[in-house]
Amino acid sequence: MVTLPGEGSATTYHLCPPGGGPAWSAPADGTTLRPVPAQATHTTLLPGRDAVYDPRARQGSVPVTIHFEDGSSSEGTLILTSAELERLYAQTCRLLDQHENVLGETS
Repeated sequence: MVTLPGEGSATTYHLCPPGGGPAWSAPADGTTLRPVPAQATHTTLLPGRDAVYDPRARQGSVPVTIHFEDGSSSEGTLILTSAELERLYAQTCRLLDQHENVLGETS
């Protein structure tokens, strides 16, 4: 940061990128400065809620909890087309087969 608002007659933030480059400015009211949202890390199934298929839309919806790197979470819905549902089914079946094989090996 080169100049802060309120220093002299500055009504904007005057910024210069680290390592050099052209300077730029932003209004002092912060209208162009937006907070960077936390990144999602993973999603889990929302407990106590079931998936629903909408035959008219030909898609399914799965209630989920989205977890973020800052420790927060948010409820959301995973929407899947028919083709995505079939793909997820095939992948889930493969995972369950692998799980059963591991259980069989430990018995």
